[in-house]
Amino acid sequence: MGKLCTITTGKLDANAMTENGRYDFFTSGIKKYKIDYYAFIGPAITIAGNGATIGYMHYADGYFNAYQRTYVLTGIQANRNFIFSEINQKLQNKIKQESRAGNIPYIVLDMLTELSIDIPTIEEQTAIGNFFRQLDETIALQSVEVEKLNQLKKGLLAAMLV
Repeated sequence: MGKLCTITTGKLDANAMTENGRYDFFTSGIKKYKIDYYAFIGPAITIAGNGATIGYMHYADGYFNAYQRTYVLTGIQANRNFIFSEINQKLQNKIKQESRAGNIPYIVLDMLTELSIDIPTIEEQTAIGNFFRQLDETIALQSVEVEKLNQLKKGLLAAMLV
């Protein structure tokens, strides 16, 4: 993968975030935060480099910044949606193979630069990448619906008990 993009890390402590910042701030968590200054310009992909959500990825567009253990992939030389889905699948397997029992899992730069990714034609990349992006969006929408239904259920149960 090191031949397909530039891979760096953020330089900031996770506490650098500000509540009403202007730019996205990616940490090793699932949630996106805000910050007042940027260090990167998308399109990019960020990858959580350690902790419980190791390997969690975001699409990063526009101006943004990143925590020191968050990997930032820029200058991607292939369809970004395709690369996102390939990394997501292959990196999780690599993390499982290389984790040591009792240790906090983490990614080292070589795990990313040496990650083998087969690149099909641009048409195939686009079709595969778009499929997985659409699937991710559908899952996110369904998750919102499930949460709404759970809230409705709680309300109806509470009303029944009154």
